[in-house]
Amino acid sequence: RRPDLLFVVPRPRRIVPWTAALRRMQRVTRWVDPTYLRNRLVCISLSQSSFIGEEFQTDPSGLPPVFPRDQCERWDVDALRGAAAQHPHQRGLWIFPGALSPDACADITSAVERLTGGHRVQGEQGVPVRAAAEKPPPAAPPAEEAAWEWLSYGHARWMVPLQPAGGVCDAFARGPLSELHSHGCTDARSWPSLGSLGCGGGEALRALEGLPASAMADGFRGRPPLFLQLQRLQRGASIGAHVDQHQQGGRAIMTAVVSGGGSDVRVGGVSFRVATGDVYALEGAARDSVDHEVYHGDEDRLSVTIRYGGRGDEDPYPYPR
Repeated sequence: RRPDLLFVVPRPRRIVPWTAALRRMQRVTRWVDPTYLRNRLVCISLSQSSFIGEEFQTDPSGLPPVFPRDQCERWDVDALRGAAAQHPHQRGLWIFPGALSPDACADITSAVERLTGGHRVQGEQGVPVRAAAEKPPPAAPPAEEAAWEWLSYGHARWMVPLQPAGGVCDAFARGPLSELHSHGCTDARSWPSLGSLGCGGGEALRALEGLPASAMADGFRGRPPLFLQLQRLQRGASIGAHVDQHQQGGRAIMTAVVSGGGSDVRVGGVSFRVATGDVYALEGAARDSVDHEVYHGDEDRLSVTIRYGGRGDEDPYPYPR
């Protein structure tokens, strides 16, 4: 045997031109959305404290526990299309699949684009950040704005406030709402009013404001609307587990998915999937006793959240007055 046959002579390493490497990367990114991937990674990193808290529960604050997603009861809401329903076990959790028609969703989407000047964002591309309200806010109300730009609040999430169709309660605006950081602590009396929003989008939103009083009467009849929040959530991003603030958050909450549905929501130990046009709502135990969160979706999501007040002695709340 020849000794040199025991050794393998390595072939010269082939250098891949950068143009070929770029083409390979482009083929990969056709199947991977970098925006989605970035948002997923950021939100996963931000949620690590929740994961650790499930294993090492040292927080004595008494907040409700975060339910692991794979241990939740799955609520099949597809069978409920066409009517509102309350969850049989998690009282105060409501769903109304398909409450908004495709035309209503399209009208609202167009109205939001006009209201925000083509989705302008405060603090970006020369758009100024709206000033916080004076402390304390003056008795004389400021002029109502006709437009309002998005405000970044959290990762890949933007908010725009609206007064209800009947106008915001003055005491509420000068009190709790002047400390609402998700809207820059601005004077709520200057927010655009739903009553002044024209075209089909304004009509659809005004109909939506009155929807829960009739469709979910057991939980919402007699509750006056306090204010509205338009929300954008970019694909891959999520809204972490939380219980809404008592003072600013109102006593009952309704959210309608206007576009980019197809994501899961968890309320306490119940999870369900929402689609474009679906409405879900929280009151009573579902609002106060358990937390809720919105999981990531594959599309950019536009939603409308409307917050409502109390029902007198049955569910007391000082606003509106």
